Amino acid sequence: MKKLGLGIIAVILAAVIYYFTAGSEQLTNEMKVRVNTELAMIEQNGFVVQEREVKETEEHFVLLLDDPEKIVNFFKQQGSEMSLEDAQLLLGMKIGVDLQYLNDTYSAVSADMYPLNLPTSVSNPKDLDEADKVLMKQMNDMLKRKALLVHVDFNKLLSSFKGYVKDIHETFTVETAVKIDLEGTTFEGEIKDDSITDLIQKVKHIAVKSGDELDITLNTLESHYSLNGASIYDSNYQYSIDTVKVSGKDGQNTFSVEMQKIKGDNETSVKNNLASNKMQFQVHEITLMDNTEKTKLMQSNFILNVANLDMDVLKQLENVTTEEESNKLIQALISKGITMKIPNFEVKKLEYMGKTLDGFSISSSFSFNQNANLSVIQSNPFAAVDAINTKTKIVLSDALFTLIAQQPKAMMLAMIIQPKVVNGKKVYELELKNGKITVNGQSLM
Repeated sequence: MKKLGLGIIAVILAAVIYYFTAGSEQLTNEMKVRVNTELAMIEQNGFVVQEREVKETEEHFVLLLDDPEKIVNFFKQQGSEMSLEDAQLLLGMKIGVDLQYLNDTYSAVSADMYPLNLPTSVSNPKDLDEADKVLMKQMNDMLKRKALLVHVDFNKLLSSFKGYVKDIHETFTVETAVKIDLEGTTFEGEIKDDSITDLIQKVKHIAVKSGDELDITLNTLESHYSLNGASIYDSNYQYSIDTVKVSGKDGQNTFSVEMQKIKGDNETSVKNNLASNKMQFQVHEITLMDNTEKTKLMQSNFILNVANLDMDVLKQLENVTTEEESNKLIQALISKGITMKIPNFEVKKLEYMGKTLDGFSISSSFSFNQNANLSVIQSNPFAAVDAINTKTKIVLSDALFTLIAQQPKAMMLAMIIQPKVVNGKKVYELELKNGKITVNGQSLM
């Protein structure tokens, strides 16, 4: 059930974008000729077209999600990822599509899309109890009202689109009342050579509340996806979120996590069939509450770089069915010399027990020996020590080190291995290389 909402929106949008973006630049009166061809193409990609009604300036039909494997391949062609498991969860769903052929300043065609029924996996389970039956009725009533609806407009050149998701305000009663709110969801994008090359999405407010047990809110999400290379994997994804808060109760205990001013950047590039990924994540402030105990992390930053991922092998891994095949492909990945680096993971300041402290930073690198043998590692986990090389540097403020050193386990470590002191900060340098582990130059094995 958790995956259902995202799956519906993704399938609806992608299916209709595919339907209208097969390269034609015909005007409105020529589009109907193209419709027959495109519907035939859709039926070759895992969908069945039903109940088609054609009028002079409008049209209606129903898309049935019929073949999960073809639907997964269809998404890959569009530059989107969907697992076979997710596609199977949507099997049997029907999506209503209402078209209008327009001639205004922007739109050549307008589409309203809405699910008509729940997938077979949800609507026809073997062990449906009374509570589930009540929930099914509520969800079916919601679909009858077209409470979940996506609207899309395409321009006359079929080179761009814009639209919105209808606001959702629904309450479901299971053991407790679960209220879901979604407000201000809009999107717009550019299309080139049958693929989305640019997509901007905005969400004003998301809230999920389940009695006193759980309350999740998200405010002002903005994201920007763009293709920046020759393949669908050469892409950049940037996003920002104003606030995210999760709070609730567990028995007599209360908890909450609040993050403010989140920013992220994820860039993927492919060269010589080897993929690299650079990810950066920043949070201005994180506040953790456990009953009345508060901890605050300020100016957090995390950077992760991954390189030398073989694209052919990754594509094959998506379709493996046996452990033997999987191990063979993982061995092929290792042989390319995968590397992972964390150039910086830092929290500049912390607030703990009413005191504000300078924080910490961590940098790290990790790589596989290209001649590492996966079967040997699986039979003898200690062989992994010889198969990987890592180097990590931990820098702690003096005040934070003193606080951590008060814990019994940390106290013993600090006594055995003294930290370096650099510019008034405590530094630990850990290295695993050729099967040997050292900390600040002192060998541990």
